[in-house]
Amino acid sequence: MSEPDWVIDARAIVNQFGSNRVHDGLDFQLERGRVRALVGGSGTGKTVLLHTLIMLRAPTAGSLKLFGVDAGTVSEAERQRLRERIGVLFQGGALFTSLTVLENVLLPLKEHGRFDPSWLHELAMSKILLAGLPADSANKRPIELSGGMIKRAALARALALEPELLVLDEPTSGLDPISAAAFDELIHTLSRSLGLTVLQVTHDLDSIWRGVDEVAFLGRKKVLAVGTAAELAARDEPELVAYFRGERSMAYWQAAQSGEREAV
Repeated sequence: MSEPDWVIDARAIVNQFGSNRVHDGLDFQLERGRVRALVGGSGTGKTVLLHTLIMLRAPTAGSLKLFGVDAGTVSEAERQRLRERIGVLFQGGALFTSLTVLENVLLPLKEHGRFDPSWLHELAMSKILLAGLPADSANKRPIELSGGMIKRAALARALALEPELLVLDEPTSGLDPISAAAFDELIHTLSRSLGLTVLQVTHDLDSIWRGVDEVAFLGRKKVLAVGTAAELAARDEPELVAYFRGERSMAYWQAAQSGEREAV
C-alpha cells in the first residue's frame, strides 16, 4: 500500500508559553484533498496549532512537514515558497478597509510578482467570481458589503496565489444559517474542482456535522480523535461526549443515529 499524500505532517508538536504547555507531543496529519474541521473546547489551543501549521509561529519542539518538505530545516526563501502554497482566510475576513475588493485581491498578486502584470486584473477578477461574488462587487469597499460578501471577498484573496492548502479561521462565524450553508457548499465545490485541501477552525455545528469530510478534536494537549462527527460522537471519551452529544449537538446526534437505523 502506498504512503498517504500528506499535505500536513506534524509530529510530536509541543507549544509552550512560559510554564503553560498548550500542546504536548501532538501529532497532526492531513491528507491531500480532504476538507477537515479542527475543533475542541475553550483553551485547547486551536488557533495556536493553526498558526504553527501555517508557519506563523515555530513550535517549541517537534517537526512539521508541509507538502513533504521539512519546514523547520529549509531556508527562509523555501519557507516563503511554502507559504505561497497556502491560502488563509483569517477570522473576520481581515480585509483592508481602505481598499476595494479588487484591490484587496490584487495585493498578494502584486506582492509576490509571479504573474505577468498585464494579467493581474483579469486574474483577480477570476478569483472574485470563483468565490461567488458578482462582478460589480469588485469596486466596492468592505463597508459596503454584507457579512457573507466580506467572507467571500476574503476567500477570493486567499485563493489569489492558487494555493494547494486553504486554511479558514471561523469562516462562517456571524453568518445566518442559509449563508453559512452556502459557504460550506462553496468550499466543498472548490475542493473538488480545484483539488484543494481545506483545514478550518470552526464552532459552527452545521459545518462540523454536515459541511466537512472529517473532524479533528483537540483535547488533553493532543489530537484526541479524528473522524466524522458521527464517529466521534459514538466514542466514550468524556470530552467527546460533552462536545458531540451535549445539549447543543443533541439534534445532530439523534439525526445521525436515525440515519444509521434507516440504512440498516
